[in-house]
Amino acid sequence: MDIVHPFFTHMGMPDAVGHYALRLSGVATREEGHTHGDVGFHLETGLSERIGLHIRNDRVSNNAHTEIMSQYAAIRSRDGMSGFSPFVELEIPTHEDERHTYGLVGFSTMWSTHGFELNQSLEYSPEEEALEGSFSMVGKVSQRLFPVVEFILAAAKGATPQNSMIGGLKYRINRNTVFGIGYQVPVTESKEFTHQVLLQIDLEW
Repeated sequence: MDIVHPFFTHMGMPDAVGHYALRLSGVATREEGHTHGDVGFHLETGLSERIGLHIRNDRVSNNAHTEIMSQYAAIRSRDGMSGFSPFVELEIPTHEDERHTYGLVGFSTMWSTHGFELNQSLEYSPEEEALEGSFSMVGKVSQRLFPVVEFILAAAKGATPQNSMIGGLKYRINRNTVFGIGYQVPVTESKEFTHQVLLQIDLEW
């Protein structure tokens, strides 16, 4: 865990076999003068030398689907920390009033050094004719402090894009635990919310 994870962006390369990373999030959203809370999770691990697994729902109460994604490291550096990974994803219904399952395809990339890491993810839903993606930059100021910047994008046929930006800091408590706080704001005219405050605990083992 030399460089910590971003808030929401998928890691561009699969984790090592036997390594597990869990991000637990608390989200406070301000919308039309009201604030409401939600929680999220993102579990990732390596299934083989080149195949990774992600299970994620960033808004458990408000998002009726949980994603299960399989990622393949098609191109990678010798240390396995930089490269290109196509993936397939299933959106599984997890609310009682939602019965629909659908699939997505996409790719992710990662470039990492000892003091800086870039991750990118872009996915397409054929059924919704929609694109979703994110791009993150994580720096290493010291052994414990890591500034994070992320860009989140969403676009669909016939709809105005809804993009946002996150700025925050993550602090390494110990080898296996990181605490993060972030602030997310829309950067397009179409706004799903006014702003969000993010609290996150990262656990790795």
